[in-house]
Amino acid sequence: MTTVKITEDILLKELFELFPEAKELLKPYGYSKVVDLGIEEVVVDKLSLKGLLRLGEVEEERFGEVIREIQSLYNKKLEEK
Repeated sequence: MTTVKITEDILLKELFELFPEAKELLKPYGYSKVVDLGIEEVVVDKLSLKGLLRLGEVEEERFGEVIREIQSLYNKKLEEK
């Protein structure tokens, strides 16, 4: 499996296909709001990671931290294979 660089522009659909565990990681950052509103199926293929973080009212300074956390866990998962 090839390493993918995860950026704020990645669509959630693409991110979740690569790394389904990201759903759980993103719950505190606005994803739980998407699920609770019942709009997951509608927005997941249109919403970027950056858009989700904005929806979750995450401060832009934290975007990099969240993305690095996802990238790190994704890379660990690849190393285990």
